[in-house]
Amino acid sequence: MAKAAKLTIVEAENIVEVGTIDPNDVDLPGIFVDRIVPSTAEKNIEVLKLREEGSDGPPKATNEAQERRNRIARRASKELKPGYYVNLGVGIPTLAVSFLPADSTVHIQSENGILGMGAYPTKDEVDPYVNRLCVKRR
Repeated sequence: MAKAAKLTIVEAENIVEVGTIDPNDVDLPGIFVDRIVPSTAEKNIEVLKLREEGSDGPPKATNEAQERRNRIARRASKELKPGYYVNLGVGIPTLAVSFLPADSTVHIQSENGILGMGAYPTKDEVDPYVNRLCVKRR
């Protein structure tokens, strides 16, 4: 969209000298940018969901409703065959990822565009850039 705009303003967390960033890591070339402003907003995660350290499996059901959700997600995960590329919606579909084997070759994309998504992160793996993109605050 920035390429079609009459004026493009980029909010940047870090403003660096030309040549500091590898050109292959640039998403929007400077030729399309008219203004740069420093970011002042804190990176917030509205709802932080974590998995326990060392836990690679699905979340433990704490009630009957969660057990039903897990059962549906477990069944859905069996439909995801090796080599598939799938786009999963919010809710139970994304929960199905937790039931895939660790060596799965299924390529997952979330509804909000995250490619290569997987289980909830541990506390050390949290990335505010990824986690704040989650649609519907999940």
